[in-house]
Amino acid sequence: MCKLAPAVAAGSCLAGQQRSTSSSVLPMRRHEPEARQDRRVSCSSFHPPPPCRHAWQQRVRRTVAAGLLALSLCLAATARAAPAVQLGYGFDDGHDVQKAEVAMLWDSGFAWGNPQGWQVDLQWEVNIARWRSSSDNQPNDLWEFGASPVVRIAWWRHTWVPFLELSVGPRLLTSTHTSANHDISTAFQFSEYAGIGLTVGKDRRFAAGYRFQHLSNGGIKDPNPGTTFHVIYLRYRF
Repeated sequence: MCKLAPAVAAGSCLAGQQRSTSSSVLPMRRHEPEARQDRRVSCSSFHPPPPCRHAWQQRVRRTVAAGLLALSLCLAATARAAPAVQLGYGFDDGHDVQKAEVAMLWDSGFAWGNPQGWQVDLQWEVNIARWRSSSDNQPNDLWEFGASPVVRIAWWRHTWVPFLELSVGPRLLTSTHTSANHDISTAFQFSEYAGIGLTVGKDRRFAAGYRFQHLSNGGIKDPNPGTTFHVIYLRYRF
């Protein structure tokens, strides 16, 4: 019995060590699922969010573009006179932007006044323009699409006809900045312009003119610096 005592004591000590070891391991096993969950959360945080905003902007642009196209087709369908094609060039020195523009105009059939003197008439205009930035700070080029009514006041007494034009209408741009210094916030813009011109020729088919044009988002979103163009153009009526 005395000889067995050391062995029993050693066995009891070994059992105690095993219990203490298992008790120290079990808490770590309880924390392992939480650690794995933390690792999953930390890894998922590196995945970028879905491009919801970009997709929404694309849908808005497609919708507005489709609306402008439908409007231009309606304007062409209601026009009564032969269309005119217009080529223009504009520049905004304040923001280092130039643009080349192609436009089509139709007479709406509405006119008020004396056909042999002062007369006010309404025209429809659709246009597409390419903007080019000459800025040294991250320049960005874009496209402009628009449709708008044009009120013209003309003096029809002679074969050469001086006129004044006024217009307000929507514009859709394919980007919201032309450089790091010129951020216009929204692709949807409002165009306002006033211009003067002269129609010449035996059949009054040719015209040349100047427009002062301002585009802005109308305060929809800041910043809203606007873009101001000086535009010169040539026009031919078929």
